[in-house]
Amino acid sequence: MPRAVSTFDLLVTSGTGPVEARRFVRQLAERLEQLAEARGLEICEVVVHGDAEAPRSVVLRLAGDAAGALAGELGTHALVHRSARRGRAARKRWFVAVALHEPAGPVPGADPAAIPRDELIITACRAGGPGGQHVNKVSSAVRVQHVPSGLAVRSAASRSQKANLERALRRLAELLRERADARRADAVAARRKAHHRLERGRPVRTYHLDDAGELTAAA
Repeated sequence: MPRAVSTFDLLVTSGTGPVEARRFVRQLAERLEQLAEARGLEICEVVVHGDAEAPRSVVLRLAGDAAGALAGELGTHALVHRSARRGRAARKRWFVAVALHEPAGPVPGADPAAIPRDELIITACRAGGPGGQHVNKVSSAVRVQHVPSGLAVRSAASRSQKANLERALRRLAELLRERADARRADAVAARRKAHHRLERGRPVRTYHLDDAGELTAAA
């Protein structure tokens, strides 16, 4: 079976920054998309939050070793540019944060049929406890392990192996949904924190705008 490729969400955000910072978000996201492709990552999707020309944030879903390929891009990026609309006395440094998150993915329903069977190891075993000859001779209990998550459920409530299997699969589906719900909540909290906590000191990269208005890395 081919090994699944990891996916990550690259968040590019200005937090609550002004329009100059939001324009910087668009330009920086375009640069990072090109850089990711050049370094062998697959761009699965691009989600723009807000106006296309000046979005509050952009999320690039990447497949591959994004943490390694883009390690030097994570953190705060600064644009040194004086805004014509604010006058010569206005500040001329605009900041954008770049952070990498694991996507929570869709929340599965508690439906046993939704669990891929190639992710399960199903083992019949003998029921424990009192039961006389039934316990000693019939392997009616069932243990179901979900390999990707490591979760395992053992059911021995019924003398029917089929009923125990159905019960174990239902419980496993419930546990996987609970885990997915918790993971989604953690991912949402992490993104919210990254979106609002923008460190403005010691940027990992600094840019200027050239005569054509394109980003140019500072020397």
